[in-house]
Amino acid sequence: MTTRSVRIPDDIDELLVRTAEAEHISINAAIVQAVEQWAQARDHRARVQAVVAEVMAEDANLLRRLADS
Repeated sequence: MTTRSVRIPDDIDELLVRTAEAEHISINAAIVQAVEQWAQARDHRARVQAVVAEVMAEDANLLRRLADS
């Protein structure tokens, strides 16, 4: 397991503490969950963008014909 030191603005830290307490989890667990969700969302967005680009490239002619109609 890796240990990191991060600087968190006071207002974000207050939100973090309140949220972790409300969820009955540690601050560490809250940070780990937040980073995991953020990374998964970025990965999902990248995969969706790749699929859209692939569809647009494969169906460029069809999309042009649809736009002309």
